[in-house]
Amino acid sequence: MTLLSDDSRPARRGPGRPRHADTEERAYRSALELFGQRGWAGLSLDAVAQHAGVGKSSIYLRWKDKRELLLDAVRDFETRHVNPADPSLPIRDYLVEYAVARAALFLGKQGATMAAIISAAVANPDEYADIQNESLNRGVLALMGRLEQAVAEGEMPIGTSAAQFLEALEGAIVFHTIIAPGRPSKDQIAETLPQYVTELVDWLLRGLPQRRSPDPPAW
Repeated sequence: MTLLSDDSRPARRGPGRPRHADTEERAYRSALELFGQRGWAGLSLDAVAQHAGVGKSSIYLRWKDKRELLLDAVRDFETRHVNPADPSLPIRDYLVEYAVARAALFLGKQGATMAAIISAAVANPDEYADIQNESLNRGVLALMGRLEQAVAEGEMPIGTSAAQFLEALEGAIVFHTIIAPGRPSKDQIAETLPQYVTELVDWLLRGLPQRRSPDPPAW
């Protein structure tokens, strides 16, 4: 019987959790879930490692603290959930498509996380400025641009404030999907969501001041 030399023996893994090729994906998902369930106080790198089922060393090698991890998780989430609204659509159709997709995010698995980020950003605007910019501001930049285009091209009345219209639309979506007292279940909200959003958009558009374009200068 031939004995294996030290070099030919198969290497043995040390104790600990097995390595995962999807460590970052697991960590991002766990960070968002824990933040949504427990808030900032309940989020830690150790808790993320345990929830994700990966070794603590894998987490600590990638992120220095929970803030850095949460910010990366929010960035990853935003890149995976780009609003599908087609900017070439007429403004009414674009707004309906945008709002349905936006509301669906709040009703989805990460809805609690998005609500927690909103709450944290309001309570601590300086501390959560970076996270707010990624999750809140970035998510509505496309809508702001499309509204400004609609005003410039005459789809919406001249003088319409894109910022105020955006605030009304986003505020209504958040209230309807998360805050409204006595609201029905998520499944019921999702079932009637297209009708609600369509009526909301039509109501907002009807309320715009009808200003005609300024008269050309007399020469």
